[in-house]
Amino acid sequence: MVKMGHPASGIRQVHYTPPSAAVGGIEVNTLRGIRDRGGPREFLDPQRLGFDLLIRIDRGSALHTVDFTGYQLAPGDVLWVRAGQVQRWGRIDDVEGRVVLFDSHAVDDRTRELITAHAVRPRSHWPAAELAGSAVEQLLDLLRTSAERSVADPGPLRQAALVHALALLLVELTVVVPLGSAPPPRPTHEAYGWFRDHIEEHYDTWHHVAQYADRLGYSTRTLNRLARQNTGLSAKQLIDERVVLEAKRRLSHADGSVAEIADQLGFDDPSNFSSWFRRHTGTTPAAFRVTSRRG
Repeated sequence: MVKMGHPASGIRQVHYTPPSAAVGGIEVNTLRGIRDRGGPREFLDPQRLGFDLLIRIDRGSALHTVDFTGYQLAPGDVLWVRAGQVQRWGRIDDVEGRVVLFDSHAVDDRTRELITAHAVRPRSHWPAAELAGSAVEQLLDLLRTSAERSVADPGPLRQAALVHALALLLVELTVVVPLGSAPPPRPTHEAYGWFRDHIEEHYDTWHHVAQYADRLGYSTRTLNRLARQNTGLSAKQLIDERVVLEAKRRLSHADGSVAEIADQLGFDDPSNFSSWFRRHTGTTPAAFRVTSRRG
């Protein structure tokens, strides 16, 4: 990992830099290893990751926050922080375990699309009890072995084995069913996935359903139907939900003024943004900033 300064959003971006040319785009390490490499200050501030991070806790416990959701990690748990999410480490010195850092395009496009489309809302945390009986532990061992061999013999076959081992692990995690619940709902139509992807790309400039409908070639009625079928929310609610998340990220973790954040998120007037934010969250941007930072 390497620090990349503060972009316009003010949230510190962290991009992945391989420790050596032999490692490539998939690194299997330990929490101790990345602590030693990053130094004690690397893990104090919130980070927006430019890569995917997978953690498997072997010993200890700590609270790890991903986009305002806190996960109390314990031995056997797995956490997957995806590129673009904002995370905050807890007491990283209190835990030991395995870590996988990888570029989101390290896995082939087809597998990545299947993983993304499997559930309406992707998971971040798998408690140890839910992983019992799965092949996650064995696949973590396979991934570690593949990584060691690809470093020793950085040929195309070894690299292919490493990529496939990672894909197997991510697929196995994706199909784990939460305890005591039905399998997570899956998208009913591929257009819902396209709509979700376009929201992620354009939420800071497109706030109206018609803009997405025009780009995707569907009517606003169709996008609303797909949104409600998959999430129970309207298409506009999904767009607003994503903008609210980004607004919260920047208010909580960045130092830009409310006016600057309003402009970054595509609002033409700070007062319009403040009214919109209050309507969707029940509090003003300034009040949310104070409360979140106290927390």
